[in-house]
Amino acid sequence: MKAKRMYHSLRLLAIHGGAKRARYLKKHHILGAIGDNCKWGPWLVPLYPELIRLGDNVHVHKTAKIVTHDMLNRYLKTRNPEDDFGHGEKLGCVELQDNVYIAMNVTVMPDVRIGKDTIVTCGSVVTSDIPENSVASGIPAKVTGRFDMFLALRKMSRGQTVAVKNQQMEPEVAAQVWERFLKRRDK
Repeated sequence: MKAKRMYHSLRLLAIHGGAKRARYLKKHHILGAIGDNCKWGPWLVPLYPELIRLGDNVHVHKTAKIVTHDMLNRYLKTRNPEDDFGHGEKLGCVELQDNVYIAMNVTVMPDVRIGKDTIVTCGSVVTSDIPENSVASGIPAKVTGRFDMFLALRKMSRGQTVAVKNQQMEPEVAAQVWERFLKRRDK
């Protein structure tokens, strides 16, 4: 099993683009389930990938980590050999329901369900369920806002967005972005 996971991780490393990686995962039945229109950024197949389920339109940033196990029982047994902590690993499922965005450097721990229409912001650590229609942030991640409100605010600020091609920005576009940034800071 270890060799198979390594093989698929090497294949993912060669695939450019989260949508293509998600299609590869789906085609080869690597995750427990994967819906339509997903993007999978990570290049490594996590341990016990069959314990991960993605709904439709789930986007996972390449630096995010989804964890399906912990090894604390082994550590605790070495510290307290006389105590019984059960098996060496504790396993847990992770479910990302429809329309979930997992941002960069997010860690999702075992036994977590993230409800539909949810954004988990950069650097958060999800240790418990996040309800639907949420924006969650922090360590541990807590609900800090509502998805529907975030969506409305983002629509209102659409005039502040710029189009870039192949992640290359024209100097005049960069100047406009800096101008808007400085205006907001000077108020």
